[in-house]
Amino acid sequence: MSAITFDKQPNQTLILLDGVPAIRVETPAGAEDTFEPIEGGAYRWTRRTAQPTDKMKLTLHVLHMPRWFLVPSVNYNGNGWGSGAQYSGYGINGEPWIYAWHRVAIPACTYTESDRFALSLFGDEKGGMSGSLHEEGEETVQELIWPETETPKVLYKRCWQPPYYGTMAPQSEFSGIILLQPAGKPRERMHDLLDFAWKFFYREVKMIYTPERVRQLDTLYIRQLFSTTYEGLSGFSSGFNWKDSESAFVKRTTQFEIGWVGQNASSACRLLKAYIDTGDEDLRDKGLAVLDTWDQYAFLPNGLMLVQLMAKMDHLDSVVNGDIPVALDSCNLGTAATYFFEAAKLCKQAGIERPSYLKRALGLVDFFIKVQTAEGEFAKSYFLDGSVDSPHGSVGAFMVLPLFDAYEVTGEKKYLDAALKGMDFYLDEFERTGVTTAGALDSFCIDKESAAPVLRGALRAYDLTKDRKYLDEAVDVGYYLATWQWHYSTDFPADSEAKQVGYDTYGSTSVSAAHNALDHYGLYWVPEYMRLAELTGNEMWAQRARALWYNGTQLISDGTFVVRGRVRPAGSQDESVRHTRWARPDRRCFVLSHWLSNWQGTFREVALDRMKDWTILR
Repeated sequence: MSAITFDKQPNQTLILLDGVPAIRVETPAGAEDTFEPIEGGAYRWTRRTAQPTDKMKLTLHVLHMPRWFLVPSVNYNGNGWGSGAQYSGYGINGEPWIYAWHRVAIPACTYTESDRFALSLFGDEKGGMSGSLHEEGEETVQELIWPETETPKVLYKRCWQPPYYGTMAPQSEFSGIILLQPAGKPRERMHDLLDFAWKFFYREVKMIYTPERVRQLDTLYIRQLFSTTYEGLSGFSSGFNWKDSESAFVKRTTQFEIGWVGQNASSACRLLKAYIDTGDEDLRDKGLAVLDTWDQYAFLPNGLMLVQLMAKMDHLDSVVNGDIPVALDSCNLGTAATYFFEAAKLCKQAGIERPSYLKRALGLVDFFIKVQTAEGEFAKSYFLDGSVDSPHGSVGAFMVLPLFDAYEVTGEKKYLDAALKGMDFYLDEFERTGVTTAGALDSFCIDKESAAPVLRGALRAYDLTKDRKYLDEAVDVGYYLATWQWHYSTDFPADSEAKQVGYDTYGSTSVSAAHNALDHYGLYWVPEYMRLAELTGNEMWAQRARALWYNGTQLISDGTFVVRGRVRPAGSQDESVRHTRWARPDRRCFVLSHWLSNWQGTFREVALDRMKDWTILR
């Protein structure tokens, strides 16, 4: 075991790892630094000043140049992938980024690793500080900064705004947590940071609803979202929207989407399952009407399909005039294939004749095989003729998942071979880069949504092959997803909307490097985290799964929930929460989205279907 020692000198402390200096701490005049051991290379660093002060920096001068650095959920080794506004590199125009504690999945956390050691620094749950990471000559600087500051500019939604400078009452004590460890393989010590931080902030949570009640509310909301256009198309609205000119929420019916936000295919499957369970023919009829609409109007002769519908597809001017996207993304395509396989199975179970559903699913996966590259990659999106629109992004892994389904349905090895080739590509890419990309379709950057199918696919590959490499890589992807998960409860201002409705950030997940709001997408991999707990014996995965579910069932209306004077429909829920400086400058921070989207409930229902034992969710 490595030894950490402290060499206290006048106005300076050297922190040594196995006798070799690793960190230099400069202590200001009139202050004293102490380092109290916690466990496993972790220390509480406390600075006490003789006189109260209204500003302070706890600065670590790190005697290495990192091969990898991380600001969890915000900056992944400089965010050197994609486009649009995001925190890139260490800073801009020579000024380092300073991030408010509530923007980061572990308060104000920074992490660096070199070939010699890995170092993490983060703050306490109550916050009030910011974090920064940058290079100074041959050193790296990691620091906690009081009062709360965000400079040299602040990332809002897809745009930059001026810096933020907070104030605080003078105080005499400041503290943070240091975790110093010898280097391992690339990003291995990042796992140790996540384990330690989870344990450090861990608390038991009390569920708001039972799984049975969640199921009732989700099914009710999906039923409410059923819509029929004036042309006779049936689909599920993507949600209810806030409009200032209206006295109630308004259902968005301008278009239907097969996956992603709209989740038409999986929502239809939910209603078919509910029909099988209850005999409610209205649920059956609505589910079939939606699937039949997509079956009739969305599919193209080459096996592809449109991913959004707004008018009957014999009205080609809908495409020509730009109403329907001509770029067909792999998230929607893969989701469509997955749930047409599911719909075919449910119809067979219910004694319903719909042979075309299986035909459509197989047509899609046959197209996937045709366009898969020799390396195993799928494009981010395709044009109507099957040519590539945008070639790269881990989001292509969504097209791998239904290949496993096709193999299980048909027994044809070509589908398994294509699925494993795809998983090998996306897992190798992840192990090489440490990130996944392009899954959040409203941004083009490093994100967490694109890792969800990679994790699910890795575990399916392991279950089918029993090859240990797939389990080991699934664990690595699981830890990457954990960098997006909130380890603590943000202490919102008393007058904020998030505080007033009692929203708790604990367990939530941030969207992407360019989109720093919190949402409930982590519901997707609750079953995968439970599977990791089972396969590895590490209870931490089950705890994280429970926290994801806890967070993902907050703010669900029971039909009496009122915010800003408006009653919310039963089963509805905010898509996201602006837990940090995110909304436009003319709106307040720390507010709800007031966009009551569909996908969260569908994700919950898929998780419930895939988990036979709901004990962890109670």
